[in-house]
Amino acid sequence: MTALSGTRRRLADERGAVLVAGVLLVLAMLLVIGLAVDMGRAFIERRELAAIADDAALVGSQQLDTDALRDGRIELEVDAATGAATAVIDAERGLTGRARADAERVTVTIRRRVPTVLLGLADVKALTITAQATATPRAP
Repeated sequence: MTALSGTRRRLADERGAVLVAGVLLVLAMLLVIGLAVDMGRAFIERRELAAIADDAALVGSQQLDTDALRDGRIELEVDAATGAATAVIDAERGLTGRARADAERVTVTIRRRVPTVLLGLADVKALTITAQATATPRAP
């Protein structure tokens, strides 16, 4: 009977329970803070990528087909527009993307992998951020 009462006493003892709850609370708070920090960084990165995509699309949309312009039409020189937009993308470090053009518009899609700071604790090592922009030519 003494062995049974000793086991009951050990199970009824709550010392250390606060420590376990505290550790779990700290881990949960770290994950929430990590989410806020990394999502904030991803939002800023997304805005930067959107600006780069806009710039690439606008540069591409300035490559007008001069023969069509002489005939009174506003059309893009497709190869020149694609090349100009691609050059803007290639000038940026750490970007992957592509530019597509037709006679009416240039569309640019870019992406970048951004390493996480605190979400690595939850096994999220990087976030992939994507931005897209489209531009159409206008009369000079």
